[in-house]
Amino acid sequence: MSTQYLLLLGTGGTIAGLAMDTQKPLNYVAGQLPVEGLLEQVQESLEFGEVRTVQVANIDSRNMTEELLVKLGWAVKAGLENDEVSGIVITHGTDTMEETGVFLHATLGKLASHYKKAVVLTGAMLPANADHSDGQTNLKSALYLAKEARGLQQFGILAVMAGKPCLARDLSKQHTHALDALVVNARELDGPIHKRQADLQLPAQASWPWVEIVTSHAGASGKLVDMLVAQGVQGIVVAGTGQGSVNKVLADQLIQAALNGVAVIRSSRVGAGAVFSEIPEPDTAWNWLSARDLNPAKSRIALQLALLEANSRKTDDWQSIFATI
Repeated sequence: MSTQYLLLLGTGGTIAGLAMDTQKPLNYVAGQLPVEGLLEQVQESLEFGEVRTVQVANIDSRNMTEELLVKLGWAVKAGLENDEVSGIVITHGTDTMEETGVFLHATLGKLASHYKKAVVLTGAMLPANADHSDGQTNLKSALYLAKEARGLQQFGILAVMAGKPCLARDLSKQHTHALDALVVNARELDGPIHKRQADLQLPAQASWPWVEIVTSHAGASGKLVDMLVAQGVQGIVVAGTGQGSVNKVLADQLIQAALNGVAVIRSSRVGAGAVFSEIPEPDTAWNWLSARDLNPAKSRIALQLALLEANSRKTDDWQSIFATI
């Protein structure tokens, strides 16, 4: 009988970063240490059994691309389908971890539940050589969670930051430097999420629909929307104020964009809470879909995936697909 092992996928980020001066940890370069080096830092202090590593990328996560998301997704899928892999941990930069979280949730969440394997995202707010760096603690927690999940696999894709497990879909970076920046407002793990969701097709290519984020603010105009539509944008996520409200001048252009076939999602720039589908008078002309609890960055990934899936199914009903995410 073959020996099972944990699969550790590295993508870079602050957890693999190095500070030029350890006394000034915010002055660092991300994605410097290989994932094997991160594993060496924690393996002596806590036994996880055999852990094998794959370096998917070694970048600052602000530079994450659709191409790398696809590469990571297929690496996770291969691990889930490998009988020798008992669980998967992904080290990732915190800047775009929430976007990767919703991508993996939408495409591989059900598959992870099917194989009863935990897939755990983790990272760090301080570089690896900083005093009191949080990376080693977070990596230990993620490896332990992947090894001893005991039923948490039903949730699909997980994450752990600052010692706290949560749903990867619920990650939201809401502080610039606090060690618990990515677990603010994350829901408790108290039951399976989205039972009716079916995994969307894992993209086989990096040619995704063009979707941009436009922010509503005081004095907003519709000029940016006009330019995007003229250039062939396929989707727009509007980061509205408050409960997803949008400046009237900007709203008028978004309404026209939607009538012309551009997919429009209404989200909020606030950072927490949900944007509901009900629109108060006199804004009933808004013909856009609500992002619910997805922030603008997550909504953009979700809309891209919904448009890709709709195209593969040869349907115009991307709205129903988006709603499953």
